[in-house]
Amino acid sequence: MKSKTTFILLFSFLALLSCDEALECLFGVNPEINETSISSATLDENYFQRITAEVDNAANDNSYDYFFDIIGDLPPGVDAVFFARSIELIGVPEETGAFEFTVFLSVERFEDGFYDSSPTCNDSARRDFTLFVNE
Repeated sequence: MKSKTTFILLFSFLALLSCDEALECLFGVNPEINETSISSATLDENYFQRITAEVDNAANDNSYDYFFDIIGDLPPGVDAVFFARSIELIGVPEETGAFEFTVFLSVERFEDGFYDSSPTCNDSARRDFTLFVNE
């Protein structure tokens, strides 16, 4: 009976090793937006905020290509600048109020001459933000 249990465990382990997606989910390899909130801005004053990303539980999260998108409203005068692993919100807000937007993140990996468009357990992440501009 002991050898049968050992065989089943060994077979299960080898089956998981041959299935990248199962391992990615088992170890929680997922894209992640690090910030949960952003700082408020002041009308007619310089504003800067960085929103960063990573692939959580990945041995080398620099081996992924990060793709960002912003849907929603940024205050007039504030722009989003996209970098390899971050977004920077910069500018001088020209209007007060609460500006809601969502940051979407997806990752891909270039490996062995091919792009793997699903290199993680979840292919994407999103986070909702509100930028408050005060007087």
